[in-house]
Amino acid sequence: MSITADDAAFLSAALRQLTRILDTRYQRPTPRVLELEAQLSAAARSVSGTTELSAAVPVPRWRVTDDALDVATVAEQLGCSHENVRALCRRGTLPARRQSGRWLIDAQAVADYLERKA
Repeated sequence: MSITADDAAFLSAALRQLTRILDTRYQRPTPRVLELEAQLSAAARSVSGTTELSAAVPVPRWRVTDDALDVATVAEQLGCSHENVRALCRRGTLPARRQSGRWLIDAQAVADYLERKA
């Protein structure tokens, strides 16, 4: 897909804003979104004014749904193992639900848990 450098700069700024919003919710964008932002940022700096975006952006591993986080993200936030996060979910210490065999943990509950542990 070809876009102008101005459009690339606008979209890149929008994705950076999305990242900041997600950070306030203790979430992060998918690797695919981060890669797209990097490509758009590079396109905005291009000399020719237009650029080709790669169609080979990697498909991200499942990470975030709505205001829910996956086990890997929560484990990273808490500084513990994935199994420890799953145990916290099973015990009800972290409000979570199962969807398609995966734990979805409420993002606000993770923030509250971190505050209690601080």
